[in-house]
Amino acid sequence: MFAEREKNHTAKMAKRGRKPNEKKGYFYEKEEQAIVDYINATDLSEKNRIFDTILYPALSKMIESIIRRYKLFVPDEEFDQNFSDTISYLLTKINHFRPHIVGYDKYEGETDGIEFTEMTREEIMAKMKDALPEDPQYVKVITEDYDSVYVSYYKKAEHKYKAYSYCGTVCKNYLMYKCTQYSKKRLRNTPYDEVFEELSNSQEYTTENDDYSAIAAKLIANVATEIEIMVSDPEKNGLTESEVCVGNALINLMRNWESVLPSGSNKLQKSAILFFLREETMMTTKEVRDNMKKFRSIYYLFKQKELQ
Repeated sequence: MFAEREKNHTAKMAKRGRKPNEKKGYFYEKEEQAIVDYINATDLSEKNRIFDTILYPALSKMIESIIRRYKLFVPDEEFDQNFSDTISYLLTKINHFRPHIVGYDKYEGETDGIEFTEMTREEIMAKMKDALPEDPQYVKVITEDYDSVYVSYYKKAEHKYKAYSYCGTVCKNYLMYKCTQYSKKRLRNTPYDEVFEELSNSQEYTTENDDYSAIAAKLIANVATEIEIMVSDPEKNGLTESEVCVGNALINLMRNWESVLPSGSNKLQKSAILFFLREETMMTTKEVRDNMKKFRSIYYLFKQKELQ
């Protein structure tokens, strides 16, 4: 009797638990393939079927999660409107997603016994994220700087991208943009007496912080100018094509940071910066960080001068 009761109890406990192979998420191989099928579908009814049955439930959970997790609510909009605008915007960008991109990566391995095809800097930059099947496997680029000659090597590589990451990034960026636009609109339309009261009562706008804001603005302007000088003559400054690309993106970011960065926590702003640089350069996060090292040293140098 006891054994039978124990067996029944174990069976009930098993029913309460999650099945061994049951998944708790909402975006897996089925949804990844559905994104590709949706993009490639030429029949409108087929597109609608894929969207209604597979994509809408998954994307709904994704957008709701992003809004709540990062607190990207727009105060003058209902949640449903914010959600609908975001999913509509995503559908205007979803056709840009490519699950496989063939291009060229910097090659730093052994070169002996490898046949390299020579290309110009302009040719390799055009093929960094868009190589053709007939393009060579290995490429070298020779640049001259006065009496010096620089040789860079590249290898053909295929990169795989997840639709989950792409869709999430597009939605998050759009929501941050909406929040930034709301903040600007609010500042433009807020009566003067309310603005004065807010500034007077906020520690963020004390005289001491005004001094630091002025220093920060000067620092950003000086660093942007110095980077611009460097990228204008990459051979002289020993910059690779990728470093020039990141340098130009940094200049654009520093001179438009008020419209690019959303208000919020440092973590949110760091995410926005990385997203902006990835979008501008079409590089991965690691590639962006690797090609930013020379410019980072300039930042620290100017920062030290400003704080002395």
